[in-house]
Amino acid sequence: MYQAILFDLDDTLFSLRGCEAQALLRTLDNAGLLSALPADFAEAYATISSGYWAARSVDGGSQYSREDVIELSWRDFLSRHDLDANRSVELATQFWREFCRATALNPGADKILGRLGPHYRLGMITNGYSDSQRGRLKAAGLLGFFNPLLISEEVGAAKPDARIFQLALARLDLPPEAVLYVGDSIGHDYQGCRNVGIGFCHYCPKPSDSDLPDVKYRIARLEDLIPLLLPGATP
Repeated sequence: MYQAILFDLDDTLFSLRGCEAQALLRTLDNAGLLSALPADFAEAYATISSGYWAARSVDGGSQYSREDVIELSWRDFLSRHDLDANRSVELATQFWREFCRATALNPGADKILGRLGPHYRLGMITNGYSDSQRGRLKAAGLLGFFNPLLISEEVGAAKPDARIFQLALARLDLPPEAVLYVGDSIGHDYQGCRNVGIGFCHYCPKPSDSDLPDVKYRIARLEDLIPLLLPGATP
């Protein structure tokens, strides 16, 4: 029987694209630029940004820092829409500030925490930056749910590295079989759980046609956790 449930943050409890879009909208509105942009501006920014983040991931961050990625994304975004690219540093700084307090939760995220909290110890293992992960949890009123809260930047190890999962087990003082991890990523979350023997629940709202590995649970909605973990309960 599980005693603790660990969660991923981005694209599990929070919508990463939603947080980005929220921060983008606030930044552009504050800068007085919304009227100069087409309706699909969020998709345009996401395409540019994802390319730079992918390049950073491939080279391990040696080519681009986080600040570089955001500034270059804004430079290209402004240039594409014939706006002043010299504002890229200013707007990138404002964007990150807004992103760190964005609150785009996936449906059911706050509900499941409230339902599971009285019955299980809740924790989080997330790759990312301290200011963005803690900032968004605080803004959404969810920071107090998670103990332990392990962020890759703070602990010096990132999923799927076994060390960050082992640290969670040590903080919980529980064996792997007493813990379930809920996440969306096969490469980061599932592989990390396999490395240490933690059960894995795959949050997969839009299953693809590609082969997916066998996992303990696979859910399309976060609220599907309630009947799985609270027998007899309804979502």
